[in-house]
Amino acid sequence: MMPAIQITNLQKSFGEARVLKSISLHVEEGEMVALIGSSGSGKSTLMRHLSCLTLADKGSDSEIEVLGTPVQSKGKASKDIRRTRARVGNVFQQFNLVNRLSVLTNVLIGGLSRVPVWRSMLGWFTREEKQEALKALELVGLREHALKRASELSGGQQQRVAIARALMQKAEIILADEPIASLDPESSRLVMETLERINRELGITVVVTLHQVDYAQKYCRRAIALQGGEIFFDGPITALDGQMLSRLYGTQMGSEPASEPVADSTPNPAYELKPA
Repeated sequence: MMPAIQITNLQKSFGEARVLKSISLHVEEGEMVALIGSSGSGKSTLMRHLSCLTLADKGSDSEIEVLGTPVQSKGKASKDIRRTRARVGNVFQQFNLVNRLSVLTNVLIGGLSRVPVWRSMLGWFTREEKQEALKALELVGLREHALKRASELSGGQQQRVAIARALMQKAEIILADEPIASLDPESSRLVMETLERINRELGITVVVTLHQVDYAQKYCRRAIALQGGEIFFDGPITALDGQMLSRLYGTQMGSEPASEPVADSTPNPAYELKPA
């Protein structure tokens, strides 16, 4: 079985500054991985490479494959990158919803890559597509808000709508870049529980960048830590003790044991789940 994500010797510079230094790693299908590290360590830059939102240095021997398909090689995007992007859902810190549209329409937008161009331009969706979008909203606990404008929801609710949009997209991988950075603790908990649940019950691979180590310890089984553009740690989340975290962040941190991870279950590609 091919890894969901395979990165080989990824190098990225901005001017004279080397942001990523020969990063090599892989993520297996069905994993939920926390990407951690201090600000400026290269987490978000690494994430952007996976969808070709950023290209590696030209002339380098960097290679990135997602779902067994090359997305970029030696600083050049693959010719069929759009097809691969359709299989990867992105969840951003700022939600990226259309505030004037309804919650339901924002979720339906996730399926535009699968409908004819004329229908996408008119914004016309079938009854079946609307039912599918409602099912995605039910999964994230927001079905009752389907007809509200996105602007009427709280930040945490909007972030869960963004996750539902990725489900409507039928994403096989979800890349969540600092999804709880601007949220209060309760909203952060609900967003992370939603990501953990779709990973556990649907088998969707999730990679999430986090500043909050305690959330990484509670919801993820594996951590990849970056420091100065290099991999500082890659392994079980339980191995990240206080001493190692202090070395990573350069400050004294506690060494409380990580929460017991939730057991795996068989993925359901049809998204047919009972509501929480």
